[in-house]
Parts: sequence; C-alpha cells; structure tokens
Amino acid sequence: MASPDGVQMASNSEIHVAPTPRPWYKTPSPFWLFPMALLSTLVMSATLAPCTELYIKLACNEIRPGYLLLPPLLNPQLLSDPHVPARPTINIPGPNKMCNADPHVQAAVAKLQATMTTTRGILACLTTGAWAQLSDRVGRTRVLALTAIGLLVTDVVLIIVALYADTLPGGYRFLIVGSIVDGALGGLTTSRATSTAYMSDSIDPTARSRIFSLYTGTFFAGMAIGPALGAVLTQYTQDLLTVFYISTALHFLYAFTCFFILPEPLDEKHRAAAAERYRASKDPNSTWLTAIKHAIWAFAQPLTVFIPRRRLRGKGRDWSLACIGIADALAMLTTGAYTFYRQYVIAIFGWETTELAAWISLVGISRAAYLLCILPILLKLLHAVYRARRHVHIDIFIAKFSLYADLLSFIVKGTTTNPKIFVVATCWSSLGGGFGPFAQSIAMTLCRDQADATKPTHPQTYSSAPSTDTNDPKDNKAMPLETGRLFGAFSVLQTLTSEILGPPLYGVVFATTIASAPRAMFWLSGACIACGLVALWFVRPREDAREQVDEESRLL
Repeated sequence: MASPDGVQMASNSEIHVAPTPRPWYKTPSPFWLFPMALLSTLVMSATLAPCTELYIKLACNEIRPGYLLLPPLLNPQLLSDPHVPARPTINIPGPNKMCNADPHVQAAVAKLQATMTTTRGILACLTTGAWAQLSDRVGRTRVLALTAIGLLVTDVVLIIVALYADTLPGGYRFLIVGSIVDGALGGLTTSRATSTAYMSDSIDPTARSRIFSLYTGTFFAGMAIGPALGAVLTQYTQDLLTVFYISTALHFLYAFTCFFILPEPLDEKHRAAAAERYRASKDPNSTWLTAIKHAIWAFAQPLTVFIPRRRLRGKGRDWSLACIGIADALAMLTTGAYTFYRQYVIAIFGWETTELAAWISLVGISRAAYLLCILPILLKLLHAVYRARRHVHIDIFIAKFSLYADLLSFIVKGTTTNPKIFVVATCWSSLGGGFGPFAQSIAMTLCRDQADATKPTHPQTYSSAPSTDTNDPKDNKAMPLETGRLFGAFSVLQTLTSEILGPPLYGVVFATTIASAPRAMFWLSGACIACGLVALWFVRPREDAREQVDEESRLL
C-alpha cells in the first residue's frame, strides 16, 4: 500500500520525519482512515431507522404491554387477557401501528432520544478538548481507539437492552448508559478532531484542504448508502438486531486496527515535548476543587486558540482566527435544523416514507459527488491558474463560495412552496459542503503564520532556498503548533453549536412558527450564514507573504 501520487508524507511543523524511510505498513497516511471512516459512517447511518423502530418497540412493551406485536400481514390486536407476557419479541420488521399512533409511546421515545442526544453532546463537549490535547501527548491512534470503544460500548448496551430490558434497572432507559460512555470517551466530535489531526500530521500542507474535502465526502457517501443498506439487511433477516450485530463487529475491528495496525504520525520527540508542557502546566498541590476547575478549563482551553493575538510586527490584534471561529460556529449552528427538515416536508408537502428516504439519499449523493469528484477537480484548476498565490487564498475563496451557495439555498427554501424546487435547493446546498474542511485548513495556515511571526527575522526568510524552511519545529519555541488543540477547539465549537445550542433553538422556532410561518427556520439559517460571510471577509493571512510565490503551490 503505497502513498498515492500528490500526497507527500509529512515534513511539516507537526512532526519529524525519520531519517530512514519506513515500510508502507508503518507509514502514516490519510488513506489509512478513509476505509475506516466509510465503514463507520455506513454503520452509523444504517442503524438510524432500526434504532427508531427499536426504541418504539421497547417503549411500547413497557408503556403499553397490551399491544401485541404481530407480523405485518396480520392486523395489530389489543390482547383481552390482562396477564400478557412481560414483553413480546422484537425481531419483527416494521413497528406496530398501534404503538406508532400512541402519543404516550411517541412522547416517551422523543424524551429518550432527546436525553441520549443531550447527554452525549454535553459530555462530548466537555471532554473533546481534553482528549484532543491528550492525542498530542500519547499519539493520535490511541485516542482514535478510545472513541471506537465508546461506539462499541453503545452497541453492546443497545443489544443487551433489546434482549433483557425487563431485568435491567430503568428498563429501556438503560440505553442512556451507552450514551454516557460514548460521550465521556469523546464521541464523534473527538473522533473527527483526532482524525483531522492525524491527516494533518501525515500530509503536505498544499494537499491538506483536498484531503479534508475527500474525507468529508467519504462521510456523506456513507450517509447516502447506509440507510438503504440497513433497510435491506433488516428486511432480509427479519431481525432488527442484525444491523447492530454487524455494527458491533465493525466497531471492534475499528478499535483493534487503531490500537495495533494504524501507523502513528507523531514521533516520540513531539509527544515528549507535549507531555513536558502538560506537566509544567499542572499544579502539584491541586485538590478535588482545583481538579474540577481544571476539568472545566480543559473544556474551555481549546477555544482560547480563537482569542485575538497581538501582532508582533504591527499595531492592534490579529482577529483572523477569531473570525474563522465565528464563521464556523454560525455555519454549524444551522445544522441543528436538520432534524426538523423531515418534519417540515411531511407537514408541508405531505411526503411519506418513500419520498422522504429518496430525498435524503439524493441529498447525500449530491454532496458526496461534489466533495469527492467536483471539488478536487476545481482545486486542481485553481492551483494551476493561481500559482503565484499562497494556497490559503484559494482556501478562503472556496470557503466564501461555499457560504454564498448555502445562503442562496436558504433563500430559495425560505420562499418556495414547490417541492421540486425545494429538492433542487437542498441539493444545491451540497456546494456549501466544502466550508468545514477549508475553514480548518485556513485556521492551520493562520496558526502557522502566528508561529512564524515569533521567530527571529532572517534576511532570506522568504527565499526559495530549501534552507529557509519556515516549517522547522525547532525554531517555533514561542508558539508551539499543536494540531490536536486546534482541531479540538473546532470540535468543541461544533459540538456546542450543532448538538447543544442548535437543536433546541430550531426546535423552539419550528414549534412556534409551524402554523403561521413554517419557513422561518430557513430565514434564521440564512441570517446565520450571512453573518458568517461577514466574519469571513475579515480573515487576513500573513501580510508580508501575500504576494509571494508559495513554495507549497509549486508541489502541485
């Protein structure tokens, strides 16, 4: 397995390259993560529909034990015998119609899912920063394995609850234990942050944005295929738990691969330096109260990378990183409305399950096609045309284009009452899928600019001679560049906005306006994107290198 052309193994500021070449199976590469990300996303999306059906059945068995779950060809019945079995079997595809129509059952399921999502989101938000910083000290692969263990525990808990809900404390509510473990181990946010840091450590900066886009596209490809795959498996096996057995096996394989197979991109010197900085920052006389304070600080500390820093070679402060953080937070806040999109199309357009599934798949396919096929070609063309510009300027251009595309999509969705135009607008929003990875790539460059600004000035700083490599980590003592902390900050920010603040905000808006102004949530999203665009226009890369030929661009 050789590294594909165009992606060089890192000799950047994040790692030190070994003096002797490593064999392919010990060489870090982002392409190690691609198949694992695809399988993980396939499994996650494949379990969405079975999870909902399983939650309904588990809640119905406890709240309405008189409802007998019969095969689909028979009519649901209410048992006349009050002494019914403790719980019917759950291996029947398709929920009972009486359970689906029961408001108490649906309310219980909604409460369960809200509790699980909120618990997981809050814990992930509190722990992601600490896990991301830990990855700087112990390595990326160990933290990736821990996040996989969290998913594995969630699957195991779900299977146990499905089979033995009557004997567990709290009944089906025992599912929250899985969410607690998953959130405490960082959840999906830590996994994404660590994966992004792994890729950043393993590639040349000029390929970073392209690899990030491909990686994001892999997620959307899995989301497009997974639901159909889960439905086929459930229908073929006539057992809701089949997809969870497969998910458990794949998550075990994921954790095993991260622990024992995946090459570690950080060398011992980098990890030792990060560990030394961590030990120096600890208070040897700390108590349990200070430990709590440290835990809170560990949550908030990654966000300090967005605090404007005073310019060393000019007046005022550099607000570029802060503006990137604001733009990313506002863009991610709009994802909190995704849950209510499905309710919107059902209420306004009268769509049923078939139309809803087709629409979700179409949106996933369009976004994956853009990120995996169209955007890489566009990047190649832009780099070929603008060789005399730093690659960060191309990243900024793509980020602005993405937000403009999102803004147009929300304007159309907020005005149209035609379902076909609505579908086109949601597919058009795929053009905004490049904002996230490009925003992170811009942030990496801005951090490097800040680190370079603290170095001693040499007459040949911007010479094309190889000896003036500004990526030498030995020179960067004043401001060490820790990608784990940076991407941990993005993950904390995204978790706060998309999982904790976004859903309740859009839930209140949708619930209060569905009768009078059902498209109000689209206008709110458009306002957020517009504000994000304003923030993005204030991003300024390093002034003294603006018109210089970027050495990284020569590599393309």
